[in-house]
Amino acid sequence: MKKKITALAMALVMVLGVAAVAAGGDKTISVTPMNMTINGQAVTPLKSDGTPAEVFAYDGATYVPLRYLSETLGIKVEWDPTAPNTAKLVSDKITVPAAPAGVSFKAGTYTGEGKGFNGTIKVAVTLSDTKIEKVEVTEHSETPGIGTPAVEKIPAKIVEAQSTQVDAITSATFASNGIIEAVNAALKSAGVDPAALIPGAVNTNTNTPATKDADVVVVGAGGAGMTAAITAAKAGKKVVLLEKLALVGGNSTKSTGGMNAADTEYQDKYEFGQAAGLEKTLGSAAKDYPELKDLVAKVQKQYDDWKKAGSKGYFDTVDLMILDTMVGGKCVNDLKLVETLAKNSAAGVEWLKGIGANLDNVGAFGGASVNRIHWPKNDAGQKTNVGAYIVPIMEKACKDAGVEIVFEAPANEILMKDGKAVGVKTSTGLTVNAKSVIIATGGFGADLKMVAKLKPSLDGFVTTNAPGATGDGIKMAQAVGAAVRDMDQIQIHPTVEQKTSALITEGLRGDGAILVNQEGKRFCDEVGTRDAVSAAELAQTGGYAYLIVDQNMVDASATIQGYIKKGFTVQGNTYAELGKAMGAPEAEMTKTMEAWNKCVADKKDAEFGRTNFANPLDKAPYYAIKIAPGIHHTMGGVVINTEAEVQTAAGASIPNLYAAGEVTGGVHGANRLGGNAVADIVVFGQIAGANAAANAK
Repeated sequence: MKKKITALAMALVMVLGVAAVAAGGDKTISVTPMNMTINGQAVTPLKSDGTPAEVFAYDGATYVPLRYLSETLGIKVEWDPTAPNTAKLVSDKITVPAAPAGVSFKAGTYTGEGKGFNGTIKVAVTLSDTKIEKVEVTEHSETPGIGTPAVEKIPAKIVEAQSTQVDAITSATFASNGIIEAVNAALKSAGVDPAALIPGAVNTNTNTPATKDADVVVVGAGGAGMTAAITAAKAGKKVVLLEKLALVGGNSTKSTGGMNAADTEYQDKYEFGQAAGLEKTLGSAAKDYPELKDLVAKVQKQYDDWKKAGSKGYFDTVDLMILDTMVGGKCVNDLKLVETLAKNSAAGVEWLKGIGANLDNVGAFGGASVNRIHWPKNDAGQKTNVGAYIVPIMEKACKDAGVEIVFEAPANEILMKDGKAVGVKTSTGLTVNAKSVIIATGGFGADLKMVAKLKPSLDGFVTTNAPGATGDGIKMAQAVGAAVRDMDQIQIHPTVEQKTSALITEGLRGDGAILVNQEGKRFCDEVGTRDAVSAAELAQTGGYAYLIVDQNMVDASATIQGYIKKGFTVQGNTYAELGKAMGAPEAEMTKTMEAWNKCVADKKDAEFGRTNFANPLDKAPYYAIKIAPGIHHTMGGVVINTEAEVQTAAGASIPNLYAAGEVTGGVHGANRLGGNAVADIVVFGQIAGANAAANAK
């Protein structure tokens, strides 16, 4: 029974056979039998005296007396007979009846397998003679924070419903379906037909108060929201974090690269070999964007001074990060926001380290003049996806800081009083009153209709976005007077596996991978900005390309190993064999690979001007992933100032209202550089959290 049960703690005189009892004038209380469906069976629960239990309808609401919950449904209730208008709910778990007639169980433990996103999922299902007692996932390789929420929640849902006909966990559909498939296989091995197990009674009353009070309410438990919540909670504030889905992370979970940060101690561990890329930027930026002339001159002087001082350490500066970001965004960005991003980026890496997330490795990424992206390694010392790494750490940090996270609570309204934000309402009926409100709901890249309306040329593209990225926060903020900007600036990512919409990390190209077309030829500078590489791909035969790596890259990257395990790759022991597996001309493929390896040796790409080379692709076997562009990031959103305060069209701050992350506009301009999204959520998440806490006096 998936109906919310509202318990009415009040003394009512039962008059059997009476259709209605007068209740204060024209109000009436209707008395009807309590009809339920449990495990597919129609049930009318009986009271202790054997007579049918009733429900009461009053003023449009249906109530179930607490005594009946205890007597008929196994819910424990404590009450004082001398004070019949009060009661204490000790347990709100409904006892699920045994399976319906016709379904028999044979006690024992049975195993089954299913296919998850990253490979095989194995389960053990324990049955008694009458019901499913336990479901346990015994083996899986799902990504932490992405597939693991299904591992944690689906088994309990199956036991609670006494059926595998349960809803998948949003954002973990593959893992959810894999677990369900495995449990079905186990049930079949026990002689049970899963289709005969109709979902049983599920009590959706979590006993959560309809109203909560907090110092700070944060909407959206992605990277920006969790960063803000942790920051505010560590400032001593009571924080409630609302998340529309059943798991944290949002788009942050899908981040594969790392975090851009300028002039860090970690960069100094590396030898500076990016002079060509830096000089290319300095030579073209002022010409392409005259408004950046003074900034270019400032960076040029910093570079000259560094060389005169003996070229000690790795060269990067805050101003160079600002320059790269402005050039990447085609100067559509808000310069003040970009300055705030870059100036606080190194401190952001240290903040992450403070909660247990170490991004102490540095590499190359598209659009950056120098190696600036900071990324993590797994326990085996291999490069790993930054989102799947930091999101579980952030969630733990939230819990450690005392943040209350409320899942499946989609916010749909910002509460205002006297022109000030004073709380949030959800579509589930929860109201959170707060002194400060932070909107961190992400962008709208999962709302393909909204994307196509704002940018018709993207109609029909797949999206890499988490399903919760539907622009909710933007719409709520607009409803209370917030201004928006750059809404038509929507980024497509050049390397997306089209069958699964899986994002193939840009970091592979920074580490030395190349792109070839169906003819087996390179066609662009692979570490150019995302818009440039995507445009080049779309101009190729079929609008797609192949990403090429070798065994050396595979050995160093858990991420690539995951792609191989998921079946994304074709491979060959020679360049010709790889070309054949791709359906590309074998001789042309061999020629392209040999030419590329010469470019690496010479540190010069005369054809496309690439300045980042890493290592040759010369260790067999060789691998190719077929990719094409997909909707990835929405650069437009709510207007904020450098204090993360939400702005009106007149440029005034809306009191008590803050925003951070992809829900905002202005940081990235017309094109976001890879690595700047994580920097954005950490930097502006902290600013929003700190200012919201200070405001909550």
